[in-house]
Amino acid sequence: MTQTLPIVPADPAEVPAESPRPTRRRGLQHRSRVANTIRIIVGCIIALAFLIPILWMVSGALKSTAEVTASPPQLLPSSLHLGNFADAINYIDFWTYLRNSVIVTIFSVAGTLFACIPAAYAFGVLRWRGRDATFGVVLFSMMLPFPAVMVPLYLIFRKLGMIGSLAPLIGPPFVGQFLTPAFSSALAIFLLRQFLSQLPYELVEAAKVDGAGPLRLLVQIMLPMAKPVLVTVTIMTALSSWTALIGPLIFLNNESLSTLSLGLQQYQSQHFTDYNLLLAASTLFVLPVLVLFIATQRYFTAGVTQGAVK
Repeated sequence: MTQTLPIVPADPAEVPAESPRPTRRRGLQHRSRVANTIRIIVGCIIALAFLIPILWMVSGALKSTAEVTASPPQLLPSSLHLGNFADAINYIDFWTYLRNSVIVTIFSVAGTLFACIPAAYAFGVLRWRGRDATFGVVLFSMMLPFPAVMVPLYLIFRKLGMIGSLAPLIGPPFVGQFLTPAFSSALAIFLLRQFLSQLPYELVEAAKVDGAGPLRLLVQIMLPMAKPVLVTVTIMTALSSWTALIGPLIFLNNESLSTLSLGLQQYQSQHFTDYNLLLAASTLFVLPVLVLFIATQRYFTAGVTQGAVK
């Protein structure tokens, strides 16, 4: 026969206490969710602060003159005045200014890439005596503001007989002299060099073993891997060239060669009281850059984070 042993209750003192780790883990998870929620809220507030001027500009472009100057201000128009855009275009030679801006922007981007990619490749990949010292001089040039070189550039182009043409705006980028208050060739070289210097040097050695020369190494190996930072430099160059005002204002004395930024400034001086038309013209001016950034923001973010930090 099977004997049934009596069940003896365990001594409470001998029962192991519940581990505090699950409680601690739940506390960390709760704090992490709270921190993420705070970051999201702060990010939304910052994004809204940047969006409000754009939304106000678009809203004012669709209002009548009375609604724009109404007090208190109205957030949304009572009816959409799409004719404001046509009126803004007709008040200035919009299509001529647009053509000039496109020409200057395309040549500025092409010239900056043409001059800065080989320079960044030499500073970041090739090894030669005096490389770091020369790169320090390039970084020092980033500290020079545009007004510091404005007068010398004007005197040089006047001696060359280029004042009153697009040459002072489209020529310098091809020799590494793209310079605006927002962006410069030195900054482009810095971003490209930082990205290229992060790539494993074993790639260079392996390519040399396979018989690849410096040009083939740059074109077939380095540039395909540097797509994010190339897009970043392209966007920043295009944006700064598209919105540049000081350069066109100094070098262009022919209205038929004015860019959109200069034409918009002239429009503001001529039609200062027509706020709705001014906002409509500003919307047309901002729209191409906004579309470009939205379409390429993924590459832009990757290029900045990978190219600026080593």
